[in-house]
Amino acid sequence: MTVHIFSWGANSYGQLGQGNQDDQILPREITFPESSNCSMLSQPVTNRIKSITGGGGHSAIVQDDGQLFTCGSNCAGQLGLNHFDDVAVFTYVNLPTVKVHKVALGWDFTIILADTGEVFVCGSNEYGQLGVNPETLQKPIVPMKVNRPKAYSKVVDIAAGLRHTAIVTAEGKVYCWGMRRKLKDKDLMSKAVKKALEVPILEPRERDKFVKVTAGSFHTLVLTEQGNLWIFGIFKYGVSTQQKCHSTGDSIQIQAIPPSWFDGPIVNISSGWTHCIVQSVSGKIYSWGRGNYGQLGRSCDESQDGIPHQIGELHDVTSIVCGSEHNLVITVDGRLFAWGWNEHGMCATGDEKNVERPKEVEIVSEYLSIHCGTGAGHCFLLCHERVK
Repeated sequence: MTVHIFSWGANSYGQLGQGNQDDQILPREITFPESSNCSMLSQPVTNRIKSITGGGGHSAIVQDDGQLFTCGSNCAGQLGLNHFDDVAVFTYVNLPTVKVHKVALGWDFTIILADTGEVFVCGSNEYGQLGVNPETLQKPIVPMKVNRPKAYSKVVDIAAGLRHTAIVTAEGKVYCWGMRRKLKDKDLMSKAVKKALEVPILEPRERDKFVKVTAGSFHTLVLTEQGNLWIFGIFKYGVSTQQKCHSTGDSIQIQAIPPSWFDGPIVNISSGWTHCIVQSVSGKIYSWGRGNYGQLGRSCDESQDGIPHQIGELHDVTSIVCGSEHNLVITVDGRLFAWGWNEHGMCATGDEKNVERPKEVEIVSEYLSIHCGTGAGHCFLLCHERVK
């Protein structure tokens, strides 16, 4: 069965992979050209795509064979293509000895997780978000390996915030580096990056280790093996308590989110810049944080709600992703819903009015949605024809 890829939303840098730089307020199918910009390989085969995601103005595809393709903004070399030119079609990234397991995109940088548990990075390192002293590394234009300390064996999950990176190791420890606050002193920053690579922000709880991570502008949300949530960083629109982090000595916000606020264990998490969306084991969806664009998908006082509450219209959800201020979810029957910020048409309503409640994307309702991805202001969908 043929898999189709649709993209829509902001496209100033060609991040939709459509060969142009025109915004699209409705989903438009991507057609890959027969010949590739790379002489070694053909363009990605739609039926082999494992995941597709976006960053500030760039996008990435991971195939099931571990190959990586990127497009969009390349001002800091974040596409990993050995140059600084923007690219409007998905183009092969040369990683000949590495099979890519997952990719996470920040504002203008890229984090790559190999199937070996190694981490590779490219793009902007202005704030140490690549895990290297910003004085010694500026803008690597090809993926380079982060030298992991002996403190952990391999990485199992990665996340890219606006200007910071978070990882989870096989031991269940969480490390984080980059800009947690507006720190401009380069010497202090380089020391902070080194320490962040050596000292975990969070360590496994008793009989419950951390397994998954997602990140926003200045916060990080972490999921444990038993479905519990922790959040840390600066998150003024939501759940947080000022505590002393014993591992770093810095005053940061670390909070275990009460499990009683949900109907059961959490199985999936995603974060926008200032809001969070999580999915419980029963398929229910909860949101909290800032809601000024309707990104919470429900009513809230003063355009924000610091406590998780269920989005009543959504049930039996199988996947969730957040853009900067908008969201996509897929339900068990293969329907796609969108809501939130819609300035570039990310909610696929045909206009640019913000959407305050989850709304089915009707233009793709004839298809069975199987995977969705977002960037800051753009969207992707993998789908195939419904069996009649």
